Amino acid sequence: MNNTFKLAAVSSAALMLAAAPAMAQEGPTLKLGGYYDQKISIQDQDSSALVQSDVDVRNDVEIYFLGGATLDNGIKISTRVELEGGTNDVTTTSDAGNRVNGGQATYDQIDEAFMTISGSFGSVKLGMSDTAAKSMTTGLQGTWASNVGENVSFNARKLFSTPGVSLRSTPAAQMDSNGDGEQISYTTPSFGGFQVAVGYAQNSNETFDGTTAAGVTGDIFDAAARYMGKIGDASFRVGGGYSTSNNQTVGAKDDAQWIVGGSVRVSAVQVSASFSRQVETKIAGATNTRGVDTVELGARAWMGPNQFSIVYTRGEADSTDTAVNGDEETVVALAMRRTLGKGVSWHNTLYYYDAEDGDASATGFTKNDGLAFTTGIRLGF
Repeated sequence: MNNTFKLAAVSSAALMLAAAPAMAQEGPTLKLGGYYDQKISIQDQDSSALVQSDVDVRNDVEIYFLGGATLDNGIKISTRVELEGGTNDVTTTSDAGNRVNGGQATYDQIDEAFMTISGSFGSVKLGMSDTAAKSMTTGLQGTWASNVGENVSFNARKLFSTPGVSLRSTPAAQMDSNGDGEQISYTTPSFGGFQVAVGYAQNSNETFDGTTAAGVTGDIFDAAARYMGKIGDASFRVGGGYSTSNNQTVGAKDDAQWIVGGSVRVSAVQVSASFSRQVETKIAGATNTRGVDTVELGARAWMGPNQFSIVYTRGEADSTDTAVNGDEETVVALAMRRTLGKGVSWHNTLYYYDAEDGDASATGFTKNDGLAFTTGIRLGF
């Protein structure tokens, strides 16, 4: 079954390219894009474990190389290469959402690099990137759909330590099994507001060379569906997705994640909510991946050049492993953003963070709570 799906995916992409007509005479174009976000944060927290700096000056930078061409029949081919701006020599937690290289072979300077072929048939995405299904479900998550300040998922753990808490990779984790591994995915056209996206990645390696080491997640499949519509003055979107992958370790169960969510906007106010689950898996009876349930809620308002938001996310381990069962992580973020000019914005985020060990007898070393504030100026190119 898996081989049949792989053959169909590769064959469809090959036939599409082979049948493509000549390109319009103006030829391909290449443009630059991206953003530069310079930030400063202060924080205060109770934990004595892995204490972060009280004052943190950091940035989040990506430069995009955007290629494009339109064929005579209207089919559009676009390419995107994302160059990371972080180059610090960091061997532990990377900063600003970047996987910095700092001369280290374990990190990439290129975030994503992919091609999209789109037309009346929908769109096909190939390359080193998120799958289309992941991108579709991210827009349904309560925090991702609402937050106007610093990204909670990428930045909360740069400000607070999480000792003794065994949850997902980030507080508001996306449906993500392939990382930015090389993938192929397809998104249908919109049928009265309804769309479906499916994707496949051989594994989660960004430079897949034909081999998969033992223990590496492989044969990653995901699918998502979304409906967008309007009732009176209210516009809405709802949907969900499912992802599964095969752990190559002998005796390991398949990994799985799923999510449902949606948002409603009336005039200048939007509310959103989502629920996601990372399914627990075992190897020879022992827990391999912890089961985690995550609730995300958010509200957002537009007022002239200003936007305001409040988001809440809470993850809790639901595991047969008593050492981690009941571990909790909660983040609340109050944010505002003001447009200063075309492509320029000033943003502020106030965080409350709480991490609790599910073991009632746990010491303070395995718990943490605190406050943080980040202010920054972002230029979007």
